[in-house]
Amino acid sequence: MKKLTASITAFVMVLTTSLFGADSAPTGVRTEPVPPALQAQSTTLWDRDSLFINELVESSIPDSGFAPFAVWTGEQWSNLGGGLKTGTTWDSLFTLGFEQDLSKIADKGNLGSLGMTFFYYTSSGDFDGEYLNAMSSPSNIFSGDMVRIFEIYYSNAFSGSAGDFNFRVGQLAADEDFMGIDYADTFLNSSFGAIPANAANALYNGANAFSQYSLATLGAVVGYTYDAVEFKVGVYNGNAGEDVSGNHGFDYSLQGVALWYEGAYNYELFGLGGRAALGGNYNSNQFLNYNTGLGERNFYSFYLSVQQDLYVDAEGKPILGGFCRIAWAPNEDIADFAKYIDAGINWFAPIPGRDDDVFALGVSALETGSAVRNADDLSRYQSCLETTYRIQLSNFMSLQPSFQVFFNPPNDQGNDETAFVAGARLEVVF
Repeated sequence: MKKLTASITAFVMVLTTSLFGADSAPTGVRTEPVPPALQAQSTTLWDRDSLFINELVESSIPDSGFAPFAVWTGEQWSNLGGGLKTGTTWDSLFTLGFEQDLSKIADKGNLGSLGMTFFYYTSSGDFDGEYLNAMSSPSNIFSGDMVRIFEIYYSNAFSGSAGDFNFRVGQLAADEDFMGIDYADTFLNSSFGAIPANAANALYNGANAFSQYSLATLGAVVGYTYDAVEFKVGVYNGNAGEDVSGNHGFDYSLQGVALWYEGAYNYELFGLGGRAALGGNYNSNQFLNYNTGLGERNFYSFYLSVQQDLYVDAEGKPILGGFCRIAWAPNEDIADFAKYIDAGINWFAPIPGRDDDVFALGVSALETGSAVRNADDLSRYQSCLETTYRIQLSNFMSLQPSFQVFFNPPNDQGNDETAFVAGARLEVVF
């Protein structure tokens, strides 16, 4: 009990310090929530994995199993031409949370962990709606201005001769466990995260059908690993709510079921590591049939992803790596996006002496569903090219400029016009 009390006290100290520090943070960055098990292991400030939280926990409650985290992400985006009009906005996201190893509290093994994540997001304007008008966003942290509880979960893992099992249960987001691939995570454009053809549909009542950043809902995920084979399945509430500022994380109704599944194989080809995954989803709720204007049940879709190391150094560390993902939603009467594809290359440590930097070039393309295309007079295809360079300023701080070209989004006259967007993200792990 003393350990639990000390953990809670330390967490309050961390949050208080982080919030006061926000006032002096530079203006201008979503990042996937940082893994909570960040370890303080350095003697100098710039070598730390976090600015101060790890040091605080290690000095005040060492070996407590309590791992808080706080990340500030600030961005600035400018439309240089095309789209609706030129202009600039900034946005800011605080990601705060913790994970507590219950075995450390009870001094008993295999008790699992409790975790929680919440967000504070604010922006100076609606960049997509005011300046761009594209089918994807230049940033994967764009959201409605909010203070919102995200995930609350219990997790555990077990190993045995038959393989390794793990699970999470609570309020969850499906894109934390499905669709993702490591090399795609380098990019800032939203399409390289949750795949639009799989996860972008809204229900007939306007709520989001599938949980993802920044909306979580009730669910459970079970994973199994045996040697190079992995399989996982997730069952969620079929209503994730709406991304509005009044939703603080629990504004969803229990409605239907959303199912996700994925099988993956980790392989080696000519001495180079790779990973292939096949997955999909299903939602039992009603969606708008754009042909009839009525509700129609049962959305489903599929995706395939491949990640491949292309060139490695003498120690087997990747220097060049590539990826490709494709997705398909068969029922075009209710699918907002029927097909999707992306591909990209990561170049690790492109500058000698900058071992943690990454240069990346990627392209994504969307095809709208035939029914919504005819009903709303949309373009059939829209694509985006992104080039970005992640500069690791220190273990706890990175700067990432990005230049993106959006092909044929409609301008304010309704005509397709290529848009050019430049931006930058600064990320600080407190």
